[in-house]
Amino acid sequence: MSQEDQDQSTGFRELNDKVNSLEMRIGMIEGQLDSTVKGMVSAQPSRYHPEQTDDEAAEEILMDKGLIESNIFEYGLAWFGSLVLLFGIVFLSHFARNYLSGLLASMVGYGAVAGVFFLAWYLRNSFTHLSFMLNLSAHLLVYYITLRLFFFINQPVIPVKGIVLVLLYTVIGVQCFIAIQRNSELLAGIALLLSIATAIIADSTFFTIPVLIISATFSTYLFFRYGWWHLMLVTLVLVYVAQGIWLLNNPIMGNPIGAFKTHPFNLLCLFIYGTIFSIVPMIKQNDRFPDSIYPATILINGISFSVIMLFVVASFYADNYVWIFTMISVLCLLYSIFLKYRTSRVFDSSFYAIYSFIALSVAVYGYSKLPNALWLLALQSLLVVSWALWFRSKIIVVMNTILFVGILVFYMIFYPPVDRVNFAFVITAFISARVINWKKERLTLKTEMIRNIYLIALFFTMLFALYHVVPKQYVTLSWTCAAVFYFMMSLIMKLIKYRWMAIATVLFTGFYLFFVDLSHLETGYRVLAFLFLAVISLGASLYFTKKVRKKLHSGAE
Repeated sequence: MSQEDQDQSTGFRELNDKVNSLEMRIGMIEGQLDSTVKGMVSAQPSRYHPEQTDDEAAEEILMDKGLIESNIFEYGLAWFGSLVLLFGIVFLSHFARNYLSGLLASMVGYGAVAGVFFLAWYLRNSFTHLSFMLNLSAHLLVYYITLRLFFFINQPVIPVKGIVLVLLYTVIGVQCFIAIQRNSELLAGIALLLSIATAIIADSTFFTIPVLIISATFSTYLFFRYGWWHLMLVTLVLVYVAQGIWLLNNPIMGNPIGAFKTHPFNLLCLFIYGTIFSIVPMIKQNDRFPDSIYPATILINGISFSVIMLFVVASFYADNYVWIFTMISVLCLLYSIFLKYRTSRVFDSSFYAIYSFIALSVAVYGYSKLPNALWLLALQSLLVVSWALWFRSKIIVVMNTILFVGILVFYMIFYPPVDRVNFAFVITAFISARVINWKKERLTLKTEMIRNIYLIALFFTMLFALYHVVPKQYVTLSWTCAAVFYFMMSLIMKLIKYRWMAIATVLFTGFYLFFVDLSHLETGYRVLAFLFLAVISLGASLYFTKKVRKKLHSGAE
């Protein structure tokens, strides 16, 4: 083969290789394009199908409409139809009473209810929801017809109220049994609602109170056993509402509104209710209900208990309530300690501790009255801060700060100055600020706001207390001594905030000296005040200037 043929053959091979390489690259690009298009198609909403024909799209729309119609017919009309049937049988019972004796009319009602129960049983497999609604209506109708054997009629079918009450609670007991068998929180809730309603309708102290206690206990048990927290919260509110209605002399049953005349069980009932629902924080969750149920139950129980307790105290114990709130304080404090070691949730124990200290404040007020109780309330704040450190609770510190500031403002606005109260606030603000700064890591405080509030309170209460405790000619000297105290604290504690408080005190003192003291002080006191303030100001200036320069010089080196 000649050289020319050999070169030509080599050229064909190179051209063939380039064509093959180009085909491979085109194939790769086509593959990437195909995957991209498939991704875009899959990213479209599930209802979007480009390849779908018009007939298929129309069929899908019809299926959606059919689903909506199915929900309406299966659930909506089942509710509506059951409600209509319930009222229909109620009116049938009323109609039968116009033409038949009371017993026969009740038998007609029971017969109609038996028919509803049979229909619900017959439809139990084919129409589950409709069967459930019919069963629910039938239970309500049985209760209503039984109630009308004695209550809300002119001529009772059964003249003995006790027998009818036994029949009513037999009906309610059967409903509770069926609710547990079917694991239905709704049925159990309706049964407990009827139980509380019956307790009010019975209008008897020795019947109403035990039933309310049993209802509260049973709802807590169902919460513990099945995690039915909706039922427990609703029962909690209804029990306290029923207790309030009873304390108002049960006006629902036609009694005149007013405080209940006999009250041997008022406090006992309240403490029993509060204790029953206070068990909730000890119940383990086990993924049966959300974590928020614990604080919700504690808050609702605490608020409801407080409202009813205030009514009871105002009505019956207005002159001797100190022992009541002292007992509440002790019990809540002990329970807060128990919860601290029993649970890992900080809020639970903190709330009972806060509630205990609020009850203690009420007891202190009742014992000493205002304004004498204010100095005890101020010093009580130190106890609360100590408790917060033990519990590692930021909530207690925040609430205590709010109460401390509120009491301080209330005192300064509405009461004349009392030296013992003034210095109680000074001591409390100073020690609280020191303790919070010392143990802020233990309290998980991320800001200085709480401590700053106490320091601001210390600044103003110090000036206020000194102004009222010393003679007028020594106010400037006493404030200057306060400035010296702050300067010393800044040196000992190495905290700049006390230095700023000292400077602010010096400025206040100078303002007071020029605009108040100059107008009424004698010359000797005036000279003494000026010289003392000048010495303190200049001495502090020289010391801190020297210290700052020394720090800057050492830093430069």
